[in-house]
Amino acid sequence: MSGTSEFGVNEHTRPEEAVRIAMEREKKAREFYLTCAGIVTDPGVKKMFEFLAREEGKHFDLLEREHDRFISGDN
Repeated sequence: MSGTSEFGVNEHTRPEEAVRIAMEREKKAREFYLTCAGIVTDPGVKKMFEFLAREEGKHFDLLEREHDRFISGDN
């Protein structure tokens, strides 16, 4: 694999940078779902987008904990 993939990482990407990229993507996905939830009028669809936003928040939190544990050495 040479060059940067569509995900912004390659074999030369440092682990801490890959985690940072993943955290940023989770944050943006959460913001996207919250924006969608604020736009839609159907209560069921709004509930779905709010659920998805919460899930992205959980993903971000997990990545942050793992970053602190393995990369920052806060274990």
